[in-house]
Order: sequence, then structure tokens, then C-alpha cells
Amino acid sequence: GDPKWGWSPAAPAFPIHTMDPPHAVPVEGFTVDHVVLLVDDLDAAVATIGRAGLEPRLRMPVGGRPAAFFRAGPVLEVIESPVRQAALYGIAVTAVEPLGALALRWRSMDLSVGDVKPAIQPGRRIFSVHDLDAGFAVMSPDRESA
Repeated sequence: GDPKWGWSPAAPAFPIHTMDPPHAVPVEGFTVDHVVLLVDDLDAAVATIGRAGLEPRLRMPVGGRPAAFFRAGPVLEVIESPVRQAALYGIAVTAVEPLGALALRWRSMDLSVGDVKPAIQPGRRIFSVHDLDAGFAVMSPDRESA
């Protein structure tokens, strides 16, 4: 489908369709960890997001590409990539259930799930769910919030 995002009071000026932020419907055992945005120019994206009132909390390479991280409720991870225009790439959620057990259970339901591996953040683990229209990953809880 057509990915959209909702911001309050106003979204940064990227060519991404906006929507009213939906009423949150909790899904037991999961919380949103971060959203990934791909941009063609990280410095320009940082300036655009800055005009929406957010400053990066961290800048570092991710997979060899420049990236910046913003706290916007969940974390907004912005990665410079050879894209034509800014695009929502995916979402990562945090699971309460141990990742190995969750990945095994989802595989038993015929979901294409990658191996559980160390995440970028020390002490955390992650796995990806494949064959979806958008990137989707599941992470272990942050040690500080666990």
C-alpha cells in the first residue's frame, strides 16, 4: 500500500503522505521501538526534521551509511540511501516474549522469519520478518527499560 505517517502537531516536510495520528490500539506483548526513514541527503533531512522541532540524539553509520536518530515518541531512524525521494522503509517493534521462542512460533505459522542476531544496540537482539510490503523487525527489550 501507500505508507503514511501521522505527526502532531505537523509532519516534517517530506514527500510522504500524512494521516491523522490513529487512536493507539495496544497489541499485548509488543511496543513500537523505531521507524526507519530513507533519505537521499541526511544533512538536508536533519534540517527538515529540525524545523519540525526535533534535533538528532545520535549520528552514526548504519550498515556503512550515514544515519541520525531522533526521539519522536518512538525513535525515528533516518538513513542516507540512494533513493529518489524520502521513503518510509520499515518499523521495528519490541517484544516481551523471548525472541528465539517467538521466531520459532512464527516460523511454525509459515512466516518467513530471519535468524535472531545481535542488534546495533549493545545487549539487544533482533530478527526480521521477510516477504512483507515494508521492513518489519522484532527486537528484545532495551536493557534500560527491561
